[in-house]
Amino acid sequence: MKRILLFILAIGLFMTGCKDFLDMPPKNVKVIYTTEDVKEAMSLFLVGTTKSNAGGYSPKSLDNLVYYGGGRIIYPFSRYVNICAAMASDDVEMLGFVNENMSSPARGGSTYAREFSEIRNWESYRFANQTWKAAFLAVGYLNNVLNDLSKVPDYDKTEHERISGEARVIRAYYLFRLNALFAPYDNNNYGIPMTLDAEVTSGSSRWKQTDIYKTLIHELTEVLEYETVPKVSWNIFYNERIIKAILAQLYQYKAESCAGEPDDWSKAETYAREARDGARIENTVDEQKELNYAPADQSYYTLDKPHLFALLRIAHPGDGGNNYAPWGIPSDPQQKVNPELFAMYDAEDIRVSVFFKVVNNSPCWVKLQSRGSVDVCSESHPLFRFSDLLLIEAEAKARQNAPEALSLLNEFKSSKIPGYAGYQGNDVLDEILRERRKEFALEEQMRWLDMKRLGVSVSREALDDDNKVQVYTLEANDYRYALPIPEESELMYNNISQNPGWPASKED
Repeated sequence: MKRILLFILAIGLFMTGCKDFLDMPPKNVKVIYTTEDVKEAMSLFLVGTTKSNAGGYSPKSLDNLVYYGGGRIIYPFSRYVNICAAMASDDVEMLGFVNENMSSPARGGSTYAREFSEIRNWESYRFANQTWKAAFLAVGYLNNVLNDLSKVPDYDKTEHERISGEARVIRAYYLFRLNALFAPYDNNNYGIPMTLDAEVTSGSSRWKQTDIYKTLIHELTEVLEYETVPKVSWNIFYNERIIKAILAQLYQYKAESCAGEPDDWSKAETYAREARDGARIENTVDEQKELNYAPADQSYYTLDKPHLFALLRIAHPGDGGNNYAPWGIPSDPQQKVNPELFAMYDAEDIRVSVFFKVVNNSPCWVKLQSRGSVDVCSESHPLFRFSDLLLIEAEAKARQNAPEALSLLNEFKSSKIPGYAGYQGNDVLDEILRERRKEFALEEQMRWLDMKRLGVSVSREALDDDNKVQVYTLEANDYRYALPIPEESELMYNNISQNPGWPASKED
């Protein structure tokens, strides 16, 4: 009964009716008077984040439906977003994506035919709109939580820091990921629009990226100074190691960008090392499989904090189960791997049997699949993986010409290739970047963002609307690396300039 009441509370307290996801003024919103009320509101957000998904499927209970501002609170970088990012990356063989297995037309790429028609040439309007809407709904909700928390009369430092720490860390993480996806890498003037104030009602303009990073770093480092120990049974992102992992990712991403500073790589190295704190990475087939496959148990969701090989893993039912994702199911994979990527793996590499299944002499993806039914966990998000933190530290050392980069690279490769004798090549940085591509394919937009920051050029074949093979090309530093600001959810309601290269309106 309490869960249903909390669900109703979410509607009553936080539905604003505002069409601007950035700007959520607390109009017609009941004032929250106590710390406990704010904590319940934040608890609802965490329920939505860990139990809801981006699609139409959900367990038949109200406690995973948290509505706010005309939308649903979910983990915004959902499987839908990862599928779109995988199509945009060079992980997938795009020729045949929508029609390789038409014996199962409800499954595979045909479910994402509309997204494919755009992303084959990196015109990612649907991808952009879904990501923008879900993430900024969450940011608006968190702005209101923090605004209400600042006004409660019964201040309690312990509860205040646990609630505030959770809200500020998640908000900073979402805004960082949004800026990485939507802001051009080489143009400081086109950072995303931001507001951290729930009472701002005048609309938000685009920030300089230097100011965005300065603000987000301040938010995260200030929370690091909190004295309150997180409550393990409640807090998720408010965790010292997770905060440092976010900072490591942030410094790595911005280091070579228009907002880069001389000490970025040094800071990325330090935060990555401290966040990993000596933890080992997966080094057997079973461990790699357990990490990357969605749990096959009979529960609606799992929350591992930490996971044995990551600081956090969220897993819950996807939109229809994995048979409705482009990857199919392990016994019937749907999508082929980019042959260039597949050729990078050693035959003995533990990832080969976990990530791929060869069908008719063609390697197909089976990574990130559920071995359960449609009614159990089929969407998995392993976040802040120790493999990522190790490779961030290794890349940072290589960028600074530190000899320790080689030992970290060998540590990583030895965990993936039994009996590995050590790297004998001359370009340690290039090998580290190759390992990132091999390890994080399909995961959390990581390859797409690496392509963006590294200035990767790619050409590929895909079918056009007339089912003819066309070659599509994305140049290094192409404007299409910055997703278009959605017209429906932002450009129509605020005086926001579109990213350079994109038309002001999709119809132009």
